[in-house]
Amino acid sequence: MFRSISGSFPKVSTRLVSNGIKSKATQSGVLNPALASTGELLSSFPDAYPDFLQSSVWNRRNSLKNELERQDMLERRMNIDIPEFYVGSIVAVTMSDQNLGSKEHRFVGICTRREKEALLHQFTLRNTIENMGVEVVYDLYNPTIRKIETLKLEKRMDDDLKYLVDALPEYSTFDFHMEPQAHAAGAPIPVNELKVKLKNNPWTRRWELLGYRGIQDLWTQVTPWYKRKLTKTKVTDYEKYDLIYHYRTSSTAEQDKFVQVKIQEFEKERHSAGLTRRRILKSASANK
Repeated sequence: MFRSISGSFPKVSTRLVSNGIKSKATQSGVLNPALASTGELLSSFPDAYPDFLQSSVWNRRNSLKNELERQDMLERRMNIDIPEFYVGSIVAVTMSDQNLGSKEHRFVGICTRREKEALLHQFTLRNTIENMGVEVVYDLYNPTIRKIETLKLEKRMDDDLKYLVDALPEYSTFDFHMEPQAHAAGAPIPVNELKVKLKNNPWTRRWELLGYRGIQDLWTQVTPWYKRKLTKTKVTDYEKYDLIYHYRTSSTAEQDKFVQVKIQEFEKERHSAGLTRRRILKSASANK
């Protein structure tokens, strides 16, 4: 009664499909191969310039909106030197404050997280003042920021250090008169493998469920009640298999190269006009 339909559909070559996708991407202007093959692009661009990445919300990605915001960001970077820093770096920020006699305020702290994209990009600095943890959230492109300094350039094992709010105070205590530490040109960015020790329970969040690597003896500090309630598994284990999630929330290599080419074109235009000699696209770990 039922007839097999195997072989009734034409076979489609995967090579033809992949070639069609590549040619379409090239025609859309996502990547300029002539400029991308110059060898002047940064491999660490997504980590060093997270503010230039695409929005992690799929339906908020708009090429015209991204282009207009990128122009504003580049113009702002021509007026203020925004150094390279990562989560875990020690950063100092000087802002204008009309309520102070000196008309400016300087805060030093460890960068605990960098979030959001484009003009909305924010970074958080944390320090301990008089045994009290203080966190200040800055808008990277806030026009009241006068100066940003990287006092110690390094990374941590985690992409965010929000757990420092439950850690001992010595892990987030830094001198406001700290001298900048030099970083050798071309040397890789050091990764600080320090593991902090948390205070006794209760904590602000269930850190043992989030897979952080920078916390010392995390599971042993969990109370027996939680151990009986939940076995030692991480709730985000499934995300590493979700290919669609990673595709929609992360930036592609072609998009990163496209943005770098646009930045280089902007720099070349300003340098040729003699308006400035400041460079935007730079990295301490680059061999140039």
